[in-house]
Amino acid sequence: MAKRIKKSEKGNNKKTTKKKVGYSKIEFTFNVVSLIVAIGVGFYFGARSFYYYSKQSMKLAGDALTLNGSITSNNYVVTSGDGLHQDTDGYYFKGNVYNNYVKFANRIFRVVRINNDGSVKMVTDNIATEFMWGEESNYVGSNLDKWLDKTDTLGTGVYYDTIPYPEEFLVKTSYNIPKFNGKSATDGKDKLSNYVTTLTIKDYSLANGTNSYLNIKKYFWLIGTGENGDNLYVSEDGELLEGSSYEAYGVRPVITLKPDSVLAGGIGTVDDPFVINQGDKTNLVHSDIVIDGCNFKVFYDNGDIVKMAFTNFLVAGYIPYGKYNTMFDPNEVGSLPNYLNTDFYSALSFKEYLEDSYYYVGEVSSDTSLDFTNMYYSYVVSKVGMLNTFDYQAFDADGYYLNNHTSDVGTMAYVYHNNGLLEEVDIKELRPTVPVIAIKKDKIDLSKGQNNTYTLR
Repeated sequence: MAKRIKKSEKGNNKKTTKKKVGYSKIEFTFNVVSLIVAIGVGFYFGARSFYYYSKQSMKLAGDALTLNGSITSNNYVVTSGDGLHQDTDGYYFKGNVYNNYVKFANRIFRVVRINNDGSVKMVTDNIATEFMWGEESNYVGSNLDKWLDKTDTLGTGVYYDTIPYPEEFLVKTSYNIPKFNGKSATDGKDKLSNYVTTLTIKDYSLANGTNSYLNIKKYFWLIGTGENGDNLYVSEDGELLEGSSYEAYGVRPVITLKPDSVLAGGIGTVDDPFVINQGDKTNLVHSDIVIDGCNFKVFYDNGDIVKMAFTNFLVAGYIPYGKYNTMFDPNEVGSLPNYLNTDFYSALSFKEYLEDSYYYVGEVSSDTSLDFTNMYYSYVVSKVGMLNTFDYQAFDADGYYLNNHTSDVGTMAYVYHNNGLLEEVDIKELRPTVPVIAIKKDKIDLSKGQNNTYTLR
């Protein structure tokens, strides 16, 4: 028989419903405020992250446009072997590197180092001329010092003057006079600085010397002294040697570009060097000019007059310098100066463009000094001249006569060799020459033609 369920038991089987409890006003306000704070914090740190990421991206983009930024962002820093190394002063190139070529002022440099402030130290990839150190072994006041950098002394800064607007692009290069003991170089005590200087023995050693991009298989001077107190130079095979201050070797100018030097293009190789954006602050030095089939290289531009060397110089033929002495005398029949201002001049189809110009022919040595500024004591005015020992040799020709001499012997003349050595030969020897002409700059068509050359208007 089924058991009947009592009324009281039925009530116990009803579903239990929970009563909903709402937030108090205080709790509700707290939750809303917390949510707003959380969103605000997230937005703040997200915005900061985006800001700094954008700033970093802008910095990287900016660095990529500067010479220092392009070099450091495209080179892995190495601790051994060839490549970009780091030290307490910044970064420096070591060994046989291939991506440190820079085109500036129409000529090619190699980056030596990037300083901590972002400035970039560079050296010319070739010698710029060759001459003797001077009367004493000190660098300060030597022929190199005075030829490279501008001072208050008349005639100094020959190379400095070839750079367009130098102080717009350059900072002074710091250096000292290191000493070399045959194995390593130690810094000198005095800290010096010039807008233009040359390589030190420490620069050469740090780059790995003979086995480095600085060994160009030519003779050139270095700043520094050897164990015997004599000046140092690099030989044709890259060896470090001591030389007398009376000897003549090549000169490689060194400059330092400002940290904000902007690139116009290039990747740093020999075929596609980094190109410094100079805007309209340029000159024609080291430019090529073609006039009626004659090829010239500009080595002087003062804004009014342009001097240029005839680079296909063999057209002038192999002839002796003169019969009697080394003076540049256009009136001496049979001499090289006479040939240049008669036969050579008459054959030029554009001779009406040539200006009379000063050609300095002074004796380099004197009773008191072996000083390149002595050359300014004597000059000749003519339509066609020659390169002298202290002109900027803007091309890589070889074996040609120069119009300076170092003694009053009178029958020995200097011959320029592109390996960095001067040679003294008898004036009756048959040698090529490099005719030099001067024209007004406004006669040159400054719109570049084929192969980046200029022509006359």
